[in-house]
Amino acid sequence: MMVGPFPPPVHGLATTNAAVRSHLEALGAEIRTINTAASSLDRSWLARFGRLPSALRGWARLATMRGLHRATIYLSVSGGLGQVYEAAFIALARLRGMRVFVRHASFAYIDAPTRLARILIALTGPSAVHVTQSQGMADRLQTIYGIPLIIPISNAVLYPQGEITSICVRRELRVVGFFSNLSAEKGVFDFLDLMTAIEAEKLPLQAKLAGLYQDAQTERTVHTRLKNLHGARYLGPVYGTDKEDFLSGIDVLVFPTRYKNETEAKVNHEAMSHGIPVIAYGRGCIPEIVGPDCGMVIDPTEPFVPAALAQIKIWLNDPTAFEAASRAAAQRFAETSAQNERRWQMLLSDLTGNSEILIGRPLSKQD
Repeated sequence: MMVGPFPPPVHGLATTNAAVRSHLEALGAEIRTINTAASSLDRSWLARFGRLPSALRGWARLATMRGLHRATIYLSVSGGLGQVYEAAFIALARLRGMRVFVRHASFAYIDAPTRLARILIALTGPSAVHVTQSQGMADRLQTIYGIPLIIPISNAVLYPQGEITSICVRRELRVVGFFSNLSAEKGVFDFLDLMTAIEAEKLPLQAKLAGLYQDAQTERTVHTRLKNLHGARYLGPVYGTDKEDFLSGIDVLVFPTRYKNETEAKVNHEAMSHGIPVIAYGRGCIPEIVGPDCGMVIDPTEPFVPAALAQIKIWLNDPTAFEAASRAAAQRFAETSAQNERRWQMLLSDLTGNSEILIGRPLSKQD
């Protein structure tokens, strides 16, 4: 049983859940899904309250479904009041005698611990398996909440690895890209500020933006800003081959996220797997993914544009250094994926009931 948001709408947590489901289905697992997704990306209170009917249907389904004793529930935990819904699912799953796997998908309650998160974690019980996206995230969760069993698995394992070839390595910086849901908290206005500074200094760069708008106000503001930028284009949401074309058409990913729930950010892995260096704010797990050899991580308390602009100038003036950063980005993604693959296979084996390697067993950092 998988509980959490699935597309649509498209956002990082929903697409990650869908990818996990696809991996389990490929192993022949029978997956029953309770989709708790909101109807849109709108973050208003009304939109969040709109999740209640789907949650009620999910609780009723979980309460009445037969044959759940010792079955598995895999649930994604959000960063705010959505944990009220999720805590109820966990409590009900425990009452039904299910094996509990919890994926932590937010840094909000790590950066600012909450009573609600403590209640939810207590409800999971001592034998639950908790999944994070990095060792640093696991260490902080364990310190704050005293969780006995945490397995760090980077989402890099969910994305295909390509060979590092001359095709994916960038040799010259010409196009900077922004690829995310378009919102202030994901940094779209910081990206536009950066492009304004780039054009003011007459640097020979173009810009491409892709993604869904979070709301109508953001769409209007971005369109107005784009009219004053000569070298920036918005391409809309991109999926499948359109996404591959977008990634093939940019040389650097700029990701000035201010999102309090940010963990790794799927876009960083997707960019680096294509040999694209990343300039990002150091939210969540991002400092554990992006190194100085393959991009730049900026302290979230510092202004984004001056630091990002300085790095871009370095790469423009030194194509050899930029090519090295591109090659390092692809290499870093491959290493991250390989380092996490064994743990990922252990988790899949436990989720499908083929073993109980993890349930109730403390994990060492060597596992």
